[in-house]
Amino acid sequence: MEYVCSNHMNKKQESVMSPCRGICKKCKQKRVHGFTNPDHVTNPFGYLFLIPIICMRCAFEKEKCMWCNI
Repeated sequence: MEYVCSNHMNKKQESVMSPCRGICKKCKQKRVHGFTNPDHVTNPFGYLFLIPIICMRCAFEKEKCMWCNI
């Protein structure tokens, strides 16, 4: 489950892709999933994932957008 505000509805169409490399700004969990990036440009360092500000669990529990700044 995820919670996304109307300002970030375009991110809702992205799918979970990365091996949990982000950190949640609320609970400090170190296993936040990265999402596909429609603006990705090929580079020698690998894929550039979109990492939300907070994890899906915190977004759902606190009813806050996972992409908005806290």
